Amino acid sequence: MDINKAIKKQKKSEFRFILFMCFIFFVFPILLIILKKFSSFFILYLCVVDFFVIMGIIYKKDSNKLIYSYALGRLRIKQGLFIRRFNIDCDKIVYVHTEKMKDGIRIVMLSKSKFRNENIKWVNKEVLRRHPYLVKEYNRLKKINPDAEYYLISIYRGGAIKYKLLMDIYKTCVKAKYSEAAIDNIKCWMI
Repeated sequence: MDINKAIKKQKKSEFRFILFMCFIFFVFPILLIILKKFSSFFILYLCVVDFFVIMGIIYKKDSNKLIYSYALGRLRIKQGLFIRRFNIDCDKIVYVHTEKMKDGIRIVMLSKSKFRNENIKWVNKEVLRRHPYLVKEYNRLKKINPDAEYYLISIYRGGAIKYKLLMDIYKTCVKAKYSEAAIDNIKCWMI
């Protein structure tokens, strides 16, 4: 399947979901007014349902939002409604891996630099414990350069846009090493 078709399909699905949720949000109060059910139970029930509808819309918009751009050797990534920004120097990326999640993939990158990035985590024992697939590569990098510090960048929002981002990372971060899982995810969309 073409990645652009998958992104269009995702956007249409998100639009249908939001349209349906807005329908529920506006129809329930109208039904209460038409049926003249003004008891506290129905009003409380309506408030709870509307709250969950709003939370569902926010969650859906947050999980599918991913914007990125590439200019002058830097990759700028914004993910989520409550924006997490990454400003990544492509020459500093040393390793790229993908892992399966329930709704797609998570892109995990190791970088040599944390330049102006608050959302990038320093790789320590706790990070390695949560991401055991990084241990082998991290140890190999530490043998080559024991004084260097490495940082973890994790991209888990964006739906199908993550696959397009992964292909662009592959094209721009030429010095990085890619795991087998990352290569397989790139190949499945290149065909």
